Amino acid sequence: MRILISVDMEGIAGVTGREEIMRGHHDYERFRHLMTAEANAAIAGAFDGGADSVVVNDSHGGMRNLLYEELDPRAELISGHNKVLTMVEGGQDTQGALFIGYHARAGTGGAVMDHTISGAQVHNWFLNGTPVSEAEINAALLGHYGVPVLLVSGDDKIAREVNERLPGVATAIVKHGMDHRAARALPRSVVLQRLHDASQEAVSTIARAPIHRVPGPVTFRLEFTRSFYAEVASLMPSVVRLDGRTIEVTGQDIVEAWRWASSALRLGSTGDN
Repeated sequence: MRILISVDMEGIAGVTGREEIMRGHHDYERFRHLMTAEANAAIAGAFDGGADSVVVNDSHGGMRNLLYEELDPRAELISGHNKVLTMVEGGQDTQGALFIGYHARAGTGGAVMDHTISGAQVHNWFLNGTPVSEAEINAALLGHYGVPVLLVSGDDKIAREVNERLPGVATAIVKHGMDHRAARALPRSVVLQRLHDASQEAVSTIARAPIHRVPGPVTFRLEFTRSFYAEVASLMPSVVRLDGRTIEVTGQDIVEAWRWASSALRLGSTGDN
């Protein structure tokens, strides 16, 4: 059994702000170690739960954060930014996925660093008219390939959203959000043990895991933070501009829609230059 572990950074225990997750800031290097330690706890749990192969996808920012030399040597590592399925690349040939260090969707009150895909460029991200988190988008992408999400870890707010929107997916709370940049983190030893045990349980009960499929056609709507992002994104023929800050793209399935949407975001963000 092969398991994907997608590791983001905002939901890692102790993380509360940009200084800890952005390259060049004084605490970033320290939190790379903590991020890698949480990934290792999930890797160990996955193997103890019955996995015989694990691939880890670095899923934060430029996707070059995890410390390869500190990663559990039994696991493979996918790093680098230009990946079709971005945060869940490598999941196509797995039997299940664990999402570690995830965060709540844009606009969630009391959540640590809430955003969807891009906090700087995107105000809201909609899937078929419903505002969604990265966990929901990634679950749908994996669902296209028949792969279930088994576990999501992060703060209590992403856990609540997963319980509401992805029924049947287990959660592991490693901190309690107090505000966008404040949290109460659990003791480190508790966090690592909880991630190990939750991963082990999730993988060992994979036969009961639901697959979250979104039938096509699929529409993504992006409400940007500024109008010029929408202006530049609308240069793509596939993009429909709905208003000053909002665009829409449609694909025959979730993967095609995602490729259009992520391309529109990438093109739109060049407006910053």
